[in-house]
Parts: sequence; C-alpha cells; structure tokens
Amino acid sequence: MKGSIAEKGAGKWLVRVYAGRVEGKTTHVNRTVHGSKREAQLALAKLVAEVSAGKVLAGQAITVTQLILRWLDDVSPQRTPRTIHEYRRLATHDIFPALGTKRIDRLTARDIDSYYRSLLEHGLSPASIRRSHALLHASLGRAVKWGLIGTNPVDRASPPTTRRPQVTAPSVTDVTKLIAAARGREDSVLSTAIALAAVTGMRRGELCGLRWSDVDPHQRRLTVSRSLTVTPGQIHIGDTKTHQTRDVALDPAMIGLLDERRLEQEKYARTVGTELVSDPYVLSRDADGSRPCLPDGLGRAYWRLARQSAIPTRFHDLRHFSATQLVGAGIDIRTVAGRLGHADASTTLRVYSHLLAERDRAAAEHLGALALGAKSRITASAAPYILPEPRECGSH
Repeated sequence: MKGSIAEKGAGKWLVRVYAGRVEGKTTHVNRTVHGSKREAQLALAKLVAEVSAGKVLAGQAITVTQLILRWLDDVSPQRTPRTIHEYRRLATHDIFPALGTKRIDRLTARDIDSYYRSLLEHGLSPASIRRSHALLHASLGRAVKWGLIGTNPVDRASPPTTRRPQVTAPSVTDVTKLIAAARGREDSVLSTAIALAAVTGMRRGELCGLRWSDVDPHQRRLTVSRSLTVTPGQIHIGDTKTHQTRDVALDPAMIGLLDERRLEQEKYARTVGTELVSDPYVLSRDADGSRPCLPDGLGRAYWRLARQSAIPTRFHDLRHFSATQLVGAGIDIRTVAGRLGHADASTTLRVYSHLLAERDRAAAEHLGALALGAKSRITASAAPYILPEPRECGSH
C-alpha cells in the first residue's frame, strides 16, 4: 500500500496513504504529525497498517449521501423494512437535497444548524426535524466508528426543542360506544380490534399479526410475538417493536368477544363454501382467514367510525386508553409497561408521568388520613372497563 510524507512546516508533517477508490474516485487517508521526520515515518507505517486492516477508511471523498446509503445497508438487517423505508424517504426528501453533496469530513455543526433552520422556515415541525437529527447522528456516529471522521458534528448541533404532547385518551363511555357502533354494523373485525386495543394496549401492527394460535382461552391470555408492517407493494411479518415476546392476560368478557369473533369467522367461511386455513388471522376479512387486515386500513376504518360517532380519537389513542386506565387505577408501572410492550418501565413513566402526579396527590391524602386523621379520598380513579354483552354478529 502506497504512502508518502510531506513536510508542511517546522516539525509539521503530512502523512498520506492511498486507500483505494470510492465511487470511482481515488481516495487517501491524511494525518498531520507534529515532531521529527522519524516520528512521521513511524506514524506513516502505523497508518499503512491500519488502512490495510480496514481499521481506517478514506472519509475525505465520502459525501453525506454516500455515507447514509452505506449506513442504511449496514443497519437494514437489524431494522424492520418499514423503518428502513421511512429512513430512505426522510433522507431522500429532506437530507440529501440540503446536505447530500457535503463531504463528511467538512460537515460542521453550523452546516447542520443551518439545515435545521431552513426546515423550520419551510414549515416542518420540531418533531419532524428531530427525526432528521436522529438519522444524521446515527449515520455520522457510525462514520466515527469506521474511522471516516474523528468526531460527530451532530453532537455540537442544536436541533429545535420539542414538547411532548399531552397524551389524550378516549373515555370509558367513548370506547364502549365505539365497540357498540362497530357491533351494530355487524363488523366483528373492527369491534374485536377496538376491544383488543383497549384491553391489551397492543399496537396496530401487533393486532394485525395476531393469529388464533396466539390466543389461549383456557389460560385467558394471548401471546404477542410478531408485528405486521407494510412498505409499498409488500407486507412484512416480523418481531414486535422491541423484539420481545410478551403474554397478556385477558378477562372473561374479552374471551367471550374473541369466541364470538371466531364463530363469526367460521360462519362466514361456511356461507361462501370454503374452510379456514390451519391458523387463521384473528383480524381478517378473507373468508378463509388467510390474509390479515393491514394497519393503515384498520386505522382508517376506526377513524371513519369515530367521526360518524362524533368522537375525536385515533386508533393509537386506544393504547393510551389502556395505559391511562391502568395507571389511574393504581396498577404498578412495571405491570403496565409489560402489558404495553415497552422495553422498560422508564418509557411508561416518561409518557404517562402526568398521571403519576395525580396518583401522588391521592397518596398524599391517604397518608394524611393515616397520620393526621383527615378523611382519605383515595379511590380507583377510573370506572371499570365493561364490554357490551356478547351477541351474534351478522355476515361481513
């Protein structure tokens, strides 16, 4: 491997090593060495060895676009196809037009801050800009590990601050009204989806990936082990968001609703003269249960139902409903986190911290009653969740 030394001044040397071709262009790795010529020669020998071993790569000719594309190829096996699709969309739409041609060794925190400011001026929200910030930070962080650059300029950048929006959840009355409305339309798919989301806190993709083999009516529990995601033209079944499997306990009313859904599915199959596949999807509109509902389609069906019922809510708010009802009833955070599938309880604490403040006031009143003889007002802060009485649904 070729290398050279050039004196740039008294006691200052430029060490340069050929590092092959990148995107059709010759690249070198350069280092500045302060000291004697002998020290520069030793530094050159060391750099040649590092470049030969692949420990140091040529970053000078690599642009932001080239780096992000390489990083996406590297992380694709560890991310869901939907996540990689969103990364590529974000990079192509926002990052590449503004920073794509910048060489990563010349990219500064000022360049990045100017990019954030331009996004704000074009009307992007701080939350959207922070997604670009996260992508840049991750890819340039990998460039540091690869030896392409010495430090990550995103560490010195200043993305706009965001305020976590207050979690909003439908009331118990709203949820039971929506389930009843779906049942009134004889739509057992949608009514079951709403009830499961409210009772278990499952995500849309997890609900769509649920099969009957995941439901144990005797133990009154279901297993959440997969999630369905969609990219243009493709459906993917993979791990859950946290890559963890969890068991979620069910109450008798939910088991009854699931039994009703299974009977409706079998009835539909008989009506059209077919049989269910060996392990049907719970939420499927196909007569044989072979194809699942898709997350976006489920969300749109819920939105239409909510709009017609004059209830301002999104499907994801049912997950918030599950969490807020449990926290409000005094269920410990670790149990709530387990049901929701959070990687750890700190996520639950962060998202639902405002509810804990209410529980803290109730705790203070309770302790005051014990110590000072005041009247305690500590009660479960939410009415129990009650499903409508099961009844037979009609055909699809």
